[in-house]
Amino acid sequence: MDKKELFKKYWFICLVAAALLIFIGIYAADSYKNREITVSNKQIDGKYVVYTVDGEPVYADDFYEKLYTAAGQTQAVVAYERAIFDAGIETTDEMKNNAAGYATSILSSYSQEYILSSLKAMGYTNGLDDLTQYYIDAQKQDQLIRDYVLANTDDYVIPVLGTNGRIIYHILIMCDTTPVYDDEGNIIEYTANPTEEQTAALNNVLEYLQDENNSFEYAAYQFSDDTGSKENGGYIGALNEENAENYDQMFAKAALVLNDDEISDIVVSQFGYHIIKNAGSSVEKAVQDYYFLSDLENNNPDLAIKAVMQKGEELGFEIKDERLLNSIMSQLESEEN
Repeated sequence: MDKKELFKKYWFICLVAAALLIFIGIYAADSYKNREITVSNKQIDGKYVVYTVDGEPVYADDFYEKLYTAAGQTQAVVAYERAIFDAGIETTDEMKNNAAGYATSILSSYSQEYILSSLKAMGYTNGLDDLTQYYIDAQKQDQLIRDYVLANTDDYVIPVLGTNGRIIYHILIMCDTTPVYDDEGNIIEYTANPTEEQTAALNNVLEYLQDENNSFEYAAYQFSDDTGSKENGGYIGALNEENAENYDQMFAKAALVLNDDEISDIVVSQFGYHIIKNAGSSVEKAVQDYYFLSDLENNNPDLAIKAVMQKGEELGFEIKDERLLNSIMSQLESEEN
């Protein structure tokens, strides 16, 4: 029996054990020490027994009351989410390495007091050791959301990609430009009128991108004059035939003919010089794009809720207590807002 099937078969023990570890490990009184505690899934007189202490049963109703009162909503949600993450998504070496890198970066940028308070507010109560675990869980949540979106592309991805859509990133070096008109008065191109400094800036970008080991996104962050996109690696979203009129026509024309992962030559628009990247035109490529996925989450506040709850249902997880279920739904909603 594989891990998923094991968790599905013993959903009750898994959910209770996750919450029980939090309750006993953090909140239980000294009287629990040196006493035999056993997780259970049996019934006595029609009541579920969630665990026993020295053979004495603790019923589900009483347990949920103690958990809700002592641990609160956040702890219950973390127990539920992490049980689902662990059951449904394997922790890979890549996740561990990424999480360690994120944690190191955060530790060098913020005070330990701030980090600890932030972790505690999100339900992670084991100190700085939980920072890496938080980022592992975050990656698992992203994967869970990707899987959910891929299973519901007609609702989430297709409408955004539109016709001939591309996920577009760009680098802008601003300079004065002059429009060139045809005989009917339509703009057919722009000519650039850069300063020496602007020309040097463009050359710096081109030189940087010549090295295949350098990322386009980092180049945008370092060099782009577009303050609205540079913090996101130059990401501007999905450009398609339906929304192309919202962009400079030279920019849109160049973007819509790029193949997947292709980077354009220099494009001159009314704003200056652009270098454009098509990060993908397929559903699969779009969903793997971090900023595209973030956009979907921002525009669909219930996306994470639906993904988590559906995965829980697939694994056979079930919450018997209505108040605890409402608490989890409420907490998940607050995470998205």
